[in-house]
Amino acid sequence: MSGNIGSFVGFIKKMINTPLYYSVNKYVCCNELRYGTLVGTDDQGNEYYENNDYFMARNRWVQFKKPNWFMLESDASDVPPEWHRWLHNMTDDTPVVKPPVERKFHMDHKPNPTLNFEDRYVPSTTTKPKVEAWVPGKN
Repeated sequence: MSGNIGSFVGFIKKMINTPLYYSVNKYVCCNELRYGTLVGTDDQGNEYYENNDYFMARNRWVQFKKPNWFMLESDASDVPPEWHRWLHNMTDDTPVVKPPVERKFHMDHKPNPTLNFEDRYVPSTTTKPKVEAWVPGKN
């Protein structure tokens, strides 16, 4: 926080209006508590916040819909490309203010399925083994 009384009052207001489990989850995962204004929500339900009292690279963040309690249920790949641009200060306009231009070649955003064991990619072997296994009794 910037250290002035306005930041402290804003922090207290945010803590009163936010469910306790979000605050505890944020502190457990990120070791910090933040407050800011809600600037938008994506189609997955993730909420995006901004507070310009923080430093330039730390003034925008995402609160994932699924809190990370025991296993990592949320991942940075859950952020769609249009919100990624805003989070990383590539643009000042949120996708709510200035929606991205629809193109024929754009695909729908899908998060990385590596953490989900049912959806992850498992390669199949199509090559012959280099070493032949020994079978007893066979010459």
